[in-house]
Amino acid sequence: MKQTDTSDKKARITRFDLFKVFIASFFMQAVWNFRSLISIGFSISFLPVIGKLCDSPEEKKQFLQRHLKFFNAHPYFASYALGISIRLEEMKTEGEKYIPETIDRLKDLLISPLGAVGDRLFWATIKPAVLLTGMLGIFLLPGITLKAVFLAITFLLYNIPHLYYRYQGILEGYQHPLDIHRFIGQQRFEKLRAFFVILLILSLASLLLVYGYYLLKTSLPLVLFFIFSTLYAWIFFRISNNFYLVSLGTFIFFLFAAILFL
Repeated sequence: MKQTDTSDKKARITRFDLFKVFIASFFMQAVWNFRSLISIGFSISFLPVIGKLCDSPEEKKQFLQRHLKFFNAHPYFASYALGISIRLEEMKTEGEKYIPETIDRLKDLLISPLGAVGDRLFWATIKPAVLLTGMLGIFLLPGITLKAVFLAITFLLYNIPHLYYRYQGILEGYQHPLDIHRFIGQQRFEKLRAFFVILLILSLASLLLVYGYYLLKTSLPLVLFFIFSTLYAWIFFRISNNFYLVSLGTFIFFLFAAILFL
């Protein structure tokens, strides 16, 4: 009976503990490396709860060794793996068998879906949509104050879903460790993605129209240069299929063009 009481005491992870894990998760990519990718940052995120899950220094050492193995995922959606791991480690303190093997299997299975969902939602959709929206606001709005306010709005536009899923992932992973597949399917995030796809299209179209109108008022050579640069960016994207590489290449193209012709 005394042993049971001790286990119960050790196994109480509170909502506040999970919030502290959420804060620690901002260091997820702090020690990114080619050997284990984000596993060091992932392990750092457990520091707020490791004292409740391990009694001795040896147990803490074994705990960290379990999670320092190779692991990679989108840094925001890795929170689901964090919540799952905390709950399974908690179950281990309650006497459940085979937990270390279960943790390894689940984390290996989660690498692909967490990476795919997070990359598609944030890197391929939300980030470029917010970036183009911010550029449009800076281009159109007069005065530094309005520009700063608009940039603050775009900052929130990106970080509200970012912070929500970073925290919600920990909670849902902790509450549903063995049926987490119900919470990380692509279809769950389609409405949010559709909103940012529309924002991306509208911002890009508006930016092109406004910039084109500005060029038409300026001179015909600049209009031709704008059309040529647009074709250049489109062809570059078709070849590389990488938004950030295209952005960098287009920036370098404009830089050299400005040096040569302006």
